[in-house]
Amino acid sequence: MVSCQQLDESVAAQNKEAPLALTWTAVQYTASPPSDVVLGHIEEATNSKLSIIWVADAMKEDKLNIALASDALTKIVTIQDIRNSAFLSAVRAGTFWEIGPYLSQFSNLNAMDKTILQNTSIDNKIYGIYRERDLSRQGIIYRKDWLDQLKLETPTDLESLYKVMEAFTKNDPDGNGLNDTYGLTDRNDLKFGAFQTLASYFGTPNEWGWMGGKLQPAFMFSAYKDTMKFMRELYEGKLMNEQFAVTSKQQQWEEFTEGRAGVYIGNMDDGRNLFKTLIQSNPKAEIDLLNRINGPDGKPHVWSQAGHNGIFVFPKSQVKSEAELLRILAFFNRLADPELIYMLNYGVEGIHYKLENGDMVELLSNESERWEQEVRPLISLMGVRALAIRPQGDPLREKSDRLTEDNRSFLVINPAASLDSPTANERGGELNIIIQNATNSFILGLLDEQGFDKEVERWKQLGGDQIIQEFNEGYAGRS
Repeated sequence: MVSCQQLDESVAAQNKEAPLALTWTAVQYTASPPSDVVLGHIEEATNSKLSIIWVADAMKEDKLNIALASDALTKIVTIQDIRNSAFLSAVRAGTFWEIGPYLSQFSNLNAMDKTILQNTSIDNKIYGIYRERDLSRQGIIYRKDWLDQLKLETPTDLESLYKVMEAFTKNDPDGNGLNDTYGLTDRNDLKFGAFQTLASYFGTPNEWGWMGGKLQPAFMFSAYKDTMKFMRELYEGKLMNEQFAVTSKQQQWEEFTEGRAGVYIGNMDDGRNLFKTLIQSNPKAEIDLLNRINGPDGKPHVWSQAGHNGIFVFPKSQVKSEAELLRILAFFNRLADPELIYMLNYGVEGIHYKLENGDMVELLSNESERWEQEVRPLISLMGVRALAIRPQGDPLREKSDRLTEDNRSFLVINPAASLDSPTANERGGELNIIIQNATNSFILGLLDEQGFDKEVERWKQLGGDQIIQEFNEGYAGRS
């Protein structure tokens, strides 16, 4: 961490120069853009003058394509989909600065996570500052009061997890004498619902894995089928919601918060909001979080996301010299200092939050509306983040953060995350539907193993074989 003295010296050096004028295209996820309250403090701390063009989330890809075609770019451009074909073409045409060779000059940027950098690379080169997100918040949220009522131990492996879900279904965990509960609530999302997390517990690769010296899609591995069989057992035993394949996330939440289901597999951060809703109707309810489930090999595994929500890139047509690029990188390096990370997350101390014991933050409840208007939209401007403080008084949030950090010790990385396949870009969505439907049909008992294999062959014939070839060629080309 940079010392206060170093920060003071850095700021003093910056202030000898004229403020850095920056135009910035940013994504607006909120109803309205932020006021200048926090932005003014950021400008002062970074010796900059920001002119931000806020683009509505729903319009971002169209705006990007138009800007690329007309060369109407800003000095900083937010790219959320780094596999956007127009963006990739522009990168390969030399439109944007390659920044990888410069990162070692900046302490915070040099410390960026190597896995995330690789995931954002294009042709094995770094063109942007990543917009950091957690690599994996996946885990299990469960009714601790039900577990205690049935005198069960916290599950540690797939067998004990199954037994807990079975007991939650058959042994009246809420004690009302009715057969009105079940184990798992799931939804129509194989990735962010239960399936992919369970698949990682079984040892399935993350999207792509190595088989016979080649990259192959995860659904070609035996562990993927083991996961389907596990979920089929849950379904046939009525240990999960029967309508999972057409259940929305909101409906899934209601199954849990209304006391019908006792296990939710997904983002552990959902636990605090599930709990807040649950205790409105059942004040005595308790929930807990779990992230380590040992697989058949006796070890925990959890799939990793890419660790980013896009990148910030710098067009050569707007950033005309290496010297200007270095000043912009210094700006992002400064944004990654703790005091500015706090500002982008929580606002201004004394206005939006207060510190407790120097290392925890408490949002000022009477300023929550102001925080929504002035601070929340600023998440769009955050690149590298390494928060040292979190809202206090929220045990589930604190535990979720601890377990998320623990997940980093047994992540399953997607080896194809930074690879490009023209066929996948063009037809990947429709091809994925074949596998999604086949997976759900197997779980529902509508397909047997042979039928699933036929659907995989259909996927291969309609373009899947080409995707496999392109990913393997891309991997070989970057080695």
